[in-house]
Amino acid sequence: MPAEILGEIFLFFLPDVLKLGARNDLINIQLVCKSWRDAARLTHKLWSALSFQDLRNVPSKKVNRWLNRAGNIPKSLVFFPPYVSPHDACMDPTLACGPLQSSALATLMANLEGTLDHLSLECRGAKCFQSFLDSFGVVEEGSTSLQHRPWDPLKSFTLKLTYEWNESPNPLRSMFLQLPPNITSFELHLPDKWSDAFEHGEDSDGAPLPLPQSLLERLTSFTLFCNWDGTQWLEDALGQCVNLETLTMDFMGTFWSCNRDQPDTECLLASGLLLPKVRTLRLQNIYPASIDILDALKAPQLVELDIDFRPDDDDVDWVFSHFVLSFVERSKCEATLRSFHLRYAFMRAEELVTTLSHLPFLTHLTLEDIVGDARHRFSDTFRQLLKKPPLQRLPSLETLELLDLEPDFSIYYLSEFLKSRRSYSMENGVPVFTGPQDTLKRLKVTYQKVQKEKQRLDTHEVVEVLRKWGGVSFDIGPILYVD
Repeated sequence: MPAEILGEIFLFFLPDVLKLGARNDLINIQLVCKSWRDAARLTHKLWSALSFQDLRNVPSKKVNRWLNRAGNIPKSLVFFPPYVSPHDACMDPTLACGPLQSSALATLMANLEGTLDHLSLECRGAKCFQSFLDSFGVVEEGSTSLQHRPWDPLKSFTLKLTYEWNESPNPLRSMFLQLPPNITSFELHLPDKWSDAFEHGEDSDGAPLPLPQSLLERLTSFTLFCNWDGTQWLEDALGQCVNLETLTMDFMGTFWSCNRDQPDTECLLASGLLLPKVRTLRLQNIYPASIDILDALKAPQLVELDIDFRPDDDDVDWVFSHFVLSFVERSKCEATLRSFHLRYAFMRAEELVTTLSHLPFLTHLTLEDIVGDARHRFSDTFRQLLKKPPLQRLPSLETLELLDLEPDFSIYYLSEFLKSRRSYSMENGVPVFTGPQDTLKRLKVTYQKVQKEKQRLDTHEVVEVLRKWGGVSFDIGPILYVD
């Protein structure tokens, strides 16, 4: 078997970031035979990311040798310690944020300087993170001087603050001022509003998030995990992101709310936070009724919109189309928006159809694990689309992906939708097309696992015709059986 194929199999088998068990698996793979060892060494991505829970006895030279096998692939180090109980100071050597761990991380970073591209840290709160920051200053300069630190060359950084939030509202005293000066990609996990960070969840409304302007202006990619209420955190986090191209906001599956009667909030929602260069916007784990957060955003250069709701949410009585279409109109991104990905949505078919029929410029559409209400199944979406005028049936569509369909998804209206895009009649077993070549080039369909069911779309006449004569690529997965 070619080394490249073996390498792909190894990548599929192993996680992206290797903890101790996965590292041992990779070592054992190389012991099988010489061809497996060669394939593993040639697959640079296998060696590009390491994760540790305890850094005190990690040999820096071995880590360096390991990561060097990744070649030119960006290299990552992840430190996610076990749970840390509440504490007043970080001086206990047994703590994950204590002096031994902090010193070990600083020493490791010094030995890996120039090798790492990305670092991920998990801390209980701001004071724990500060103990790491202090050690980074000490290892190079013998003081807390920030003239040069071993992590300064980093381009990407992830910080997870899990339980506490006691950051100063004064941006001049913010711990974020001490982040590496060259990072352009930042992932920040803020404490859950129901955690120890706040006495009550609603106390998160108005909590300060003092991210420095110098940091925000550098970022081209920003991922923010936050379920705080209000709009203060939005303004603090996004107000200065003038060069941001990719924005991902994860709402942690909880309800977001704001007081729309507050003057500052009212002003923000009336105009929207301007994200002048954002091309990709992802809203993840969002509560359906919180989709109105789109009222606070404006992205005139948007190309891709990706909305993921909470899995298994069965709330159907909410408005979707109004907020999405108002966001597009306010952003004036009709000339650039081309891709729309919707995942885990439980909604009425008419809401989805209203949305899609007003986005005629889309070229790529992905609908994943979409469930309709009891009256109108998801497959009814295509029946209702067929009732729309041709220019409201996604006339520019090139790629359609329907993922994780329910096994009993009715293919009739989907096949009629496909046929409507380029009508034909069969003469002597050969189709005679009555319209011009359609924009659609690819259809991908996958199904959820089920015990006893068989998909019939792959053998449908319109699929066979468009595949053989219409120039459309079809990728239709089987219904996977489970015992």
